[in-house]
Amino acid sequence: MLVKWLSVVLLVSLSGCYSSSPKQAIIVVEKSSHLENINQQNLQVERSTEKTKRATDQYASKATKIKPRQANTKQLNKWQIPVNASVSKTFSKNHQGLTFNTQVEQEIHAIREGKVIYVGNKMKSHGTMIVIRHPLGFYSTYTQSQSLRVSVGDKIKKNQVIASTNSHPFYFEMKKFKQTINPLKYLK
Repeated sequence: MLVKWLSVVLLVSLSGCYSSSPKQAIIVVEKSSHLENINQQNLQVERSTEKTKRATDQYASKATKIKPRQANTKQLNKWQIPVNASVSKTFSKNHQGLTFNTQVEQEIHAIREGKVIYVGNKMKSHGTMIVIRHPLGFYSTYTQSQSLRVSVGDKIKKNQVIASTNSHPFYFEMKKFKQTINPLKYLK
């Protein structure tokens, strides 16, 4: 008796899956965290343009038309080079960052606003290291530093001087969440 009752309940619950009435469409949006160089501002502009086109089509009989929002170029260029020096070694499979030809006591700048989450020298080959967490899951690592001007927990502004270089070439690295990325795709 229990088996018959469970069978009936199962059939009734599954009957909705096979009905001929129209179903609402499901939209799947890709939000992978391992994609590089996703420009959120351009994505917002594209979405607002699509909404504007739909609104314009819907209200075409009205005299006023909605203009799409233009991208703000100041917001698109939010990154900056950490030191004023030429790059001696670029990003590759075996070199996960950028090495700069620097001189002693050259200023190191924050590439973007963020919060200092690490200052130390646990990795002896990198000297004193500073790690800053930026919005949208980005991290920047500044190595071979001396004369530190920040400490853990400090909120940093873009272009703020955070340290100065020592006698070794300055090494810089960027990550998106835990994946190392090519800094040249972001820095201007």
